[in-house]
Amino acid sequence: MIGPKRKPKEFGFGPNDTHLVVNDISETCKAYDFTGKLLWEVPCLARGIYGEKEWRVTNADTPPGLYKLGEVYKDYLNPDNTPIRTKLSFGWITFDLVDLEGNEDGSGRAGVALHGGGSACGWPGAWNAKQKLYVTHGCVRMYNADLVYRVLPLYDLGTVYVSVYQES
Repeated sequence: MIGPKRKPKEFGFGPNDTHLVVNDISETCKAYDFTGKLLWEVPCLARGIYGEKEWRVTNADTPPGLYKLGEVYKDYLNPDNTPIRTKLSFGWITFDLVDLEGNEDGSGRAGVALHGGGSACGWPGAWNAKQKLYVTHGCVRMYNADLVYRVLPLYDLGTVYVSVYQES
């Protein structure tokens, strides 16, 4: 496996922060608190539409490395509480992944995110709480419900670091 070269503690990892560990081989994401306690484990994909072990081109696997959750986009509802159809490929919520190691730039990549949805799921399938997880165009993909009910509360509490591990 290939993963981050740096650790969250190098960026100020503190008591209100959490660490998500994404493993492309096991297709899981594990959340740990500041003390190292496992909070939960859920299904997750960091696979792109190209072959395995490929993250250097757009639409390939999420580049391995350390990220933190940046801006959040709550795409799941219009003001009248109806789903936003144009956002179906990103699901209920999208978190920008801020690259802390320069891996995206070094791989000619940019714009990686953590989101749900999935245009391959169709409409309204992409809006199911636990939609099918299809390979992506390079982003990390989780169930819509896990993003809103597991990740968002951690984001609201403190900084969320994300380590992505890929096949080497």
